[in-house]
Amino acid sequence: MKKEIFFKTILLIMSIGTYSAEAASSIEEPTGVRSVRAILGTDNTALHTKGELRAGYITFHDNGSQTTSAYALGGHIHFDTDRWNGMMLSLAAYTVLDLGINQNPLHTNPDFFGSEGKSFITLSKAYIDGKWANTELKLGRQSLDTPFADSDDIRMMPNFFTAYTLQNTDITHITLQAGYIEKMGGWENGVDSASFVDISEVLGTADTDGLYYLSALYDIDNFSISLWYYHYDDIADTLYGETGYSYTLPHNITLTLGLQYSTTQESGAALLGQKDAGTFGASFQAEFSSYGVTLMGAYNRENGKTGASDLALGGGPYFTSMEDQTLDAIGTEGEAWMLGAGYDLSMLGIENLNFGIAYGSFTAKEAHVYEAKETDIVAEYTPNDAVTFIAAFASVNFVKETGTDYSQFRLIASHTF
Repeated sequence: MKKEIFFKTILLIMSIGTYSAEAASSIEEPTGVRSVRAILGTDNTALHTKGELRAGYITFHDNGSQTTSAYALGGHIHFDTDRWNGMMLSLAAYTVLDLGINQNPLHTNPDFFGSEGKSFITLSKAYIDGKWANTELKLGRQSLDTPFADSDDIRMMPNFFTAYTLQNTDITHITLQAGYIEKMGGWENGVDSASFVDISEVLGTADTDGLYYLSALYDIDNFSISLWYYHYDDIADTLYGETGYSYTLPHNITLTLGLQYSTTQESGAALLGQKDAGTFGASFQAEFSSYGVTLMGAYNRENGKTGASDLALGGGPYFTSMEDQTLDAIGTEGEAWMLGAGYDLSMLGIENLNFGIAYGSFTAKEAHVYEAKETDIVAEYTPNDAVTFIAAFASVNFVKETGTDYSQFRLIASHTF
């Protein structure tokens, strides 16, 4: 879908996440009606041509344990060579610094730092880019934003991947992609934010050759559809499809509808055991531009025996994904729904400030297995094109003792240059 129709909402807590051909013209650019996760899940090189500085604070309170928190300063710097015969080299270094004001390591939140809770610097991007006519090839460490492998930039450092990707747009309105992902770095690799580790280690299994994917994306006017195939070597195969449609009504009202479906089955040696997922999703958004108000909702249902696929390398594609809870957390058959609203405070004379609130429910088919409610409150302030402040609070409450209640708050300030 065209961005002027499809991407206007900037502070909403659901995602129809359509991976449109327009956005796919740059492999690194995430797409879709963006959730709070997706807002921060961007690593847009058009904005970060030279670099970025960011500062962050996070605190997490688990009812039943001590509170953890952390402060950090970080950022990255880019270096791109000129193209020669279609080829260029891109390098980026990312660093996260402990400011020396964090508490005892036992009370320091680990999400910002490396495996030992310390400062680090890493070569986050190092790839060769070849571009000839409508074909682009990237080899090496890079940023990706696909349904089941994405940057999910909601901490100090996003996810990066050692990957080999190919993209072609010879056919009008159609983007074809193929890729192989070998390693993952960043805060969600589950091992060490500062290191690129094998996909087998990320997924917690024996040796596997990694992740292969193919996709076809069709985008015309206010309609888009995408189809994805993922092969986790000796683990599982995943098929994912998504479509979105936007329609503009009189009085500056825009309606956006989305549908998604994915299925996952074990394959090969089935190193992670049985995988049986069949996930349906639907979403809607109503934007009232004249009033600065956006209303939204989403629904997901999981009919598979082993629950929604938990193989996503990053935030995942589910429409109901919130700041913390996602459909795969249920771990079995079940459903999730969410409702949210966003408001542009420029209507009250406060420019560049947006506010969002959402409420979601995640329930197993048998509620005593898993039942959680989440409330999210988010604010985003962008005083100019280079500076952004995002504050997000999430409260998760479990029903019938299916888990321990907790809450978290984070504040990220960034300056691009």
